[in-house]
Amino acid sequence: MGEPQVEMAQFRGRNASLWQSAVDQVVAKRNAVSPAASFGIAPRAVHLQRPRQDDSTIQSSNDLAALLNVGPPGALAAAVPEVAPPSAVAAGLVDTTKFCSATALRLAEAAIKAHFSGDYTEVSELHAQLDTPFAQCDPKWGEVLATYVASRVAAGPIPYRRYSSLSDFVITDRLPDNATVVLIADWGTGQPAAKALLAQVASQKPDVVIHLGDVYYSGSQSEVQNYFYSIWQASLGIPNVAWGDKLADLAAKPATFHMPGNHDMYAGGAPYYAVIDMLGQPASYFCLRNSNWQFVTMDTSLHDSDPATVDDATDVDGLELIWMKDKVNNAGGRKTILLTHHQLFTRFEKIGGQALNQNLLPKFQDVLPKLAAWIWGHEHNMVIYQKYQGVLGRCIGHGAFPVSNRSPYTDNFPDVPLEDVHLDADANDFYRHGYVLMKMNGPSANLQYIQFNADTGTENVLFEENL
Repeated sequence: MGEPQVEMAQFRGRNASLWQSAVDQVVAKRNAVSPAASFGIAPRAVHLQRPRQDDSTIQSSNDLAALLNVGPPGALAAAVPEVAPPSAVAAGLVDTTKFCSATALRLAEAAIKAHFSGDYTEVSELHAQLDTPFAQCDPKWGEVLATYVASRVAAGPIPYRRYSSLSDFVITDRLPDNATVVLIADWGTGQPAAKALLAQVASQKPDVVIHLGDVYYSGSQSEVQNYFYSIWQASLGIPNVAWGDKLADLAAKPATFHMPGNHDMYAGGAPYYAVIDMLGQPASYFCLRNSNWQFVTMDTSLHDSDPATVDDATDVDGLELIWMKDKVNNAGGRKTILLTHHQLFTRFEKIGGQALNQNLLPKFQDVLPKLAAWIWGHEHNMVIYQKYQGVLGRCIGHGAFPVSNRSPYTDNFPDVPLEDVHLDADANDFYRHGYVLMKMNGPSANLQYIQFNADTGTENVLFEENL
């Protein structure tokens, strides 16, 4: 079903992710050029498609993103030969691609440094050295350079929305008492596997769909428009809202929500906030209630917009913490499911080198026994934890991001207890994707943790529980 999956490079570094977004956007635009344009016919508007990950431009750029992410000083300079590149005919396209991508990034980094420092000495020296060989490159690299520089210098403060009253951002009219709810996380890849999974979600005819965050690589406007909203709107059949407008019909079904992931904040967050307005969502955190249940969602990504500053252990806004505890402590007899993008604890990844997020645990500890469950994403895995730290934790980050089982999840913290539930691998040795199907029947609810087989269009339940 669709193209075989190719492992998608992902980096925690903000700048590396912005570079990937810039390259992706330019390549996707190139791929979308309509043949009609060559005959003087105005091309119809099309949504961009995620480029294949085995594209030589994407792969070469990912190598450079790795240098940006953790590379030592001077790594970019070492990546650019001091002589003119050989022609594509003489040495092959890959060699030329490597030269052109590295040169574009090196020039871009110098331009960004000069923008903030006012010292253009390095820029002038690099142009004197590289302009002539760079002129042999495809003009797309000039567009990549400009796109990347613009994203780096334009990023301002995240437009986070703070409540005025503790009653703000409480939604009481979009979750029926007997509701079918789908939870999905780390879905925004724009790849065929993501589209196939969302079509399967739509077939469940849900009343509510909640995405727990991450549109890759950096939540840029191009990515949010093409790899999240256009697919989300068409697949789920929600009203089509123009970019930057607000959803007028809040009674439309399904009601859909999009929580913030860390990747959604790397480009500054403005595209994220634009799209939640288009979904009729008031803020990056909210409380969705009916008579018996409430989903309390929190923004753990506001303080993870630059991973270099958080050491993988994110935090939450202090006032938002007060807002959350008010909802949990004054639930009015409702059962509470807490939703976040980031995990409280882990068996596999490391949170600041530890199994527990030491920023979140002391702040949440008093409400953990009051939660029916805490569900998160972030790790591209499905993990059903036994009760730990007083709460049932569930990781559902297997929404769409391709993960090869040739590099299996590392069991770093075997003392964190979990159920014996594992994702299967497909024919190409990638872990299967999935979602959570929750059916509410008054005060009771059944949750099925589903694995989707994109090869056959079928699914199976890996774990089921009643809360």
